[in-house]
Amino acid sequence: MDSRQALTNKKLRFKPDVKLLQNLIRAAKGEIKSTLIIKNANTIDVVMNDIRERVNIAVWQDYIVRVGYFDIDRFRGDDTLVIDAENVEIVSPGFIEPHVHVESSLLTVREFAKGVLLHGTTTVAADPHEIGNVLGAEGVKLFIRESEYTPLRIFFYAPSCVPPTKAGLDTPGKYITASDIEELMKYDEVIGLGEVMDFLSVISADEDILTKIVTAMKAGKLVDGHAPQLSEDMLVPYKIAGIEGDHESTFVAEALMKLRNGMRILMREGSAWKDLEELSKILTYMRVSTRYLTFATDDMEVIELYEKGHIDRILRKVVSLGVDPIKAVRMATLNASEYLGLKEVGAILPGRFADIVFLESFRKFLVKHVIVGGKIVVKDGKYVGTENRSFRYPDFAYRTINLKRKLSGEDLVLKAPIQEGEVRFLGIKAIPGKAITKKVELQLPVKNGAVMLPEGKDVAYVATVERHHATGNIGKGIVTGLGITEGALAQSIAHDVHNIVVVGKSPEEMARAVNEISDMGGGMVAVVNGAVVGRMKLPIAGLMTDEPLETVYRKLKSYIGSLQMFSVNFHAIFMTIGLLSLPVIPEVRVTDLGVVDVLAGKVINPFLGWDEK
Repeated sequence: MDSRQALTNKKLRFKPDVKLLQNLIRAAKGEIKSTLIIKNANTIDVVMNDIRERVNIAVWQDYIVRVGYFDIDRFRGDDTLVIDAENVEIVSPGFIEPHVHVESSLLTVREFAKGVLLHGTTTVAADPHEIGNVLGAEGVKLFIRESEYTPLRIFFYAPSCVPPTKAGLDTPGKYITASDIEELMKYDEVIGLGEVMDFLSVISADEDILTKIVTAMKAGKLVDGHAPQLSEDMLVPYKIAGIEGDHESTFVAEALMKLRNGMRILMREGSAWKDLEELSKILTYMRVSTRYLTFATDDMEVIELYEKGHIDRILRKVVSLGVDPIKAVRMATLNASEYLGLKEVGAILPGRFADIVFLESFRKFLVKHVIVGGKIVVKDGKYVGTENRSFRYPDFAYRTINLKRKLSGEDLVLKAPIQEGEVRFLGIKAIPGKAITKKVELQLPVKNGAVMLPEGKDVAYVATVERHHATGNIGKGIVTGLGITEGALAQSIAHDVHNIVVVGKSPEEMARAVNEISDMGGGMVAVVNGAVVGRMKLPIAGLMTDEPLETVYRKLKSYIGSLQMFSVNFHAIFMTIGLLSLPVIPEVRVTDLGVVDVLAGKVINPFLGWDEK
């Protein structure tokens, strides 16, 4: 079913024709009566960086046609809706999210849209490379079709790196080719090329990745970046290939180097990787211009979205850190729109789409009403937009777990190159609140040829199990920093190719958790003392559920409540665990092919010193 029949009146971009321009001109003069008037609005002017007090805003259909101190009677007709903004503190342009992966919320596009609209986000640019890695270009098209069932102004990047690297570092589910990119660029909903994660291929001038970049450039669309901890010798050739922005900066010096080289910085504050406090020092201590700065969440889980918000929660935090609130709003609106190349949004100005947020409190960014395209979608904090749920994902999206066979504990034993004694092992050190990991050298005991875990230490096994093609591949390693005290946690969310990743203290319990994932068709499972103590089904591509926002929120809360015995903050840890297999963020990961040194771009022997012997 083609969803383009669902909401045919939703506009994504301004497509001028003579009749439309004539109507806009007449509406701007009051000759055609406004469909909506907002009066007495204290409005944030993101162009002038100030607040205009008690202005009027006239809207005709989707468009703002007048802002200022005009006589509203000249613009008001019998059918004009008039909203008095006197009782709200501030009126702002709708917030803009320039880089997010919808799948990380565990929600479908429609339900994610509802969640962010409630918090004042009216435009989103989503990179669907998670579903793309499982379902290929067809998965991207499903997202595009579903997006027509929501009033959210949502755009998509064409995923550039599916799989994330060409280096043979893991076993992908699908490939999105240069010809797929060329086809996707023809969609109005596609705003650019998604984060170019395979920086090693770009730096080596690989023809395939450069063909994808050139395809986006020829279409006049954005090329989004991914450049974590690159040296300047690596960053400059990467940037010069046409990469325009990056959301992977974790330190001030890293962000400054990128800014000096003309790269826009998307200051990230997701659910598990929180870089805002560090990067805000660019503004509070170094007084750098906000011109090339905006915000992004990258990955947000449903509990934080539901309880704390979206871009509004970033604004609250950055203002609490000392950033001027008007500048912060500009970063979340005009700067984001300019990065995305969207002249239609990002400001309350004549000719722009009427995407407007009413805030009860400026510094607290408490959202009261939200208007998208001149239509009210949130009223008094309640969602009143479309609830069209007729879109359905096809059957193939629900059949994506394909193991070679059921696993036993023996399959997940980490076998050593010796029978007894000790080995030096290159482990993964997870860092709370960061996407990066660090290498850590561990001295581990070996018994009967198996690597054992030290008693009472924050050390666990980690394995990635291939789940797309029944290859039987299992990569194994050791992870520290997760705080797991017992049991096993498994999930079919394992960036970016989304095999099954499992961590735990016992190979037998790890196998039990993986088998449960297979039986329920994808999701997350917790096992303690050999028994399943928690599960959450994610049947769509093994990444999402098709249930409503509120239901998913309640189920995840309930699931997390069942994990008290783990002594971990699981709703953050499931996102951290999901990155343990991603071979494009330094320093070390484990895929189904083994332990990967990310910057070296190769699978390595984690038993240190053994190669030399």
